[in-house]
Amino acid sequence: MRPRTVVFLLLCAGLCAGLASCGRPVVSPGASGVSRQATSTESDRQNAITQWANDYCVAVGFLVDDLANLPAIDPSSPRRAVETSSELLGTMIGGLDKAVDGLRALSPGPVPGADQARDTMAGRFTSVRADAAVAKQRLDRARGAATLPPGILRDARSPLDEVAAIDPLAGFASVPELSAGAARAPVCRQLTERETTPQTPATR
Repeated sequence: MRPRTVVFLLLCAGLCAGLASCGRPVVSPGASGVSRQATSTESDRQNAITQWANDYCVAVGFLVDDLANLPAIDPSSPRRAVETSSELLGTMIGGLDKAVDGLRALSPGPVPGADQARDTMAGRFTSVRADAAVAKQRLDRARGAATLPPGILRDARSPLDEVAAIDPLAGFASVPELSAGAARAPVCRQLTERETTPQTPATR
């Protein structure tokens, strides 16, 4: 239904409520003004929800952008495999840091459940970041080794699998108003249209 149609129907309801009888066009003073005010207040509320959802998606988008540009792993030698795996994890850690900082900088949520959705996602990103940092430290200690420690590249891949399993908008599912706001928010629409799973580390 168009917004103008909604306003028109609300005005009609206000008029009918103020009529002495349905046959006389007597309007109760201020009835239409109250309807306009109610409609304006609801519009402002919806705009606030949409803006918050959009800002949330901007924060998450930092990680999505970095995942889309992960460096390739070079398996030509143990040394190069370690170095390039460390670079890959470093890129992912940078994206996670930016996403968490962006989420924590958000204003308080406009509806119940919004802050919880934000905090839960920031917590998941922080957990993956910790695992990635441990894997990167192990890789960095192995630089220059003649042979790779057992399982070191598998451990490097584990944080990638963790972040690939995360749906950044999962917390919105239990908050219908946030889901609706995300559907209206341009950056959220871009996120849902893009491939959000990190690319499999390529070899060259």
